[in-house]
Amino acid sequence: MEETVETKPHVHEEEGVEEILQTHIKIQENHSYELLTLQPNFARVKLLTKLAEKIDESDYIYEASLFSCANFCAVAAVNERQNHIIGAKTEFLNPVKLEDEEIIFEATATTNSSGKKQIEVIGSVKGIIVFESSFISLKLDKKSLLKEEPK
Repeated sequence: MEETVETKPHVHEEEGVEEILQTHIKIQENHSYELLTLQPNFARVKLLTKLAEKIDESDYIYEASLFSCANFCAVAAVNERQNHIIGAKTEFLNPVKLEDEEIIFEATATTNSSGKKQIEVIGSVKGIIVFESSFISLKLDKKSLLKEEPK
């Protein structure tokens, strides 16, 4: 039985487009991500650095925190239930510190010739690009890829 979770619609004022987040809702609730914009094939998410994991007393943020937020931004841009990331090519272009306060991630999704989604994500701090990634996602059917076939 599928759990129903109420979410607030996210409205992009300029376009008047309203989308409701359909996927990864628990991830947003459990992390310091703020969904700023949600449109068809586009999402903008803010990561508050003060709540992110720092690696040590240097106050640099753990790179996996950046990747995790970018991943959330990518799936939000696709915004389909049962759509999962199956690949990523990532570049960390600049280390980020807690004092940077926030990182804005923007994701744009397109569909490739095989029906998979290609999602380009850019993360920036104060207009400086610090993260780039290209994600691939696939909508899975009800059959799990990990289940063994009956013999």
